[in-house]
Amino acid sequence: MPAEKENGGQGIRTVQRALDILACFSEAQSELNLTQISEKIGLAKSTTTRLLATLEQNGYVEKDLSTLKYKLGKTIYYLGHIAGKSIELKTVAKPIMDKLRDETKETINLHILDGTHRVCIEQSLGLNTISHSIKIGAKHPLWAGAGGKAILAFQDDEFIKTVLETAVNPRAELINELKEINTTYSCSSIDEEEIGSSAVSAPIFNLDGVVKASLSISGPTSRFSQENIKHYQKIVKDAAILISSKMGYFHEES
Repeated sequence: MPAEKENGGQGIRTVQRALDILACFSEAQSELNLTQISEKIGLAKSTTTRLLATLEQNGYVEKDLSTLKYKLGKTIYYLGHIAGKSIELKTVAKPIMDKLRDETKETINLHILDGTHRVCIEQSLGLNTISHSIKIGAKHPLWAGAGGKAILAFQDDEFIKTVLETAVNPRAELINELKEINTTYSCSSIDEEEIGSSAVSAPIFNLDGVVKASLSISGPTSRFSQENIKHYQKIVKDAAILISSKMGYFHEES
């Protein structure tokens, strides 16, 4: 029995050390040599080498024979992809939406891409006596409203062209606006879909860095002053980035 406990303890230490190796890698340091890894985890090179060999055999790390540096392997990518697919957007977004609603007192909407339209799939209703709400499940054009344009701006050129062919708004203005959204990662719409209602929105990126959803703050136009719009664009962008990161997307600060 004591020997079994000892072997079990050794096995746990080995697993922990292997996990420590994987945790060494980051966006800033995606490739590391043996010395760097052994120093980071505080183990002798001989022990680190044995652990790396096992990880390499199972595809968790890969070794570049020309530079002798290690990087995360394909198995990590596949597992991350599976994990990302298993995370439901609404589940991740709802607590963040509720917090944003509590901060702004305005309605927070979560939109997803549906063909050439967007659909609201989740909502945190505003706390003010007069608030703005849209029907969950209803389809809206991508070219109208902040929630749609925040998604449209990050699609490929052919898709954008197809969508804009149905637009009522002047195409040249929309194209310029989409280019700006693609740079600023936020947008606003004033009395665009409905007179008296306005919104600001930001894109949500999935694990693969693709935009299939957006987050928006909406309410009566009377409460959307230029100062408020500027503030809302910042906080909705921050919230969208947080949701994106929880969906597996890595956001690199500019």
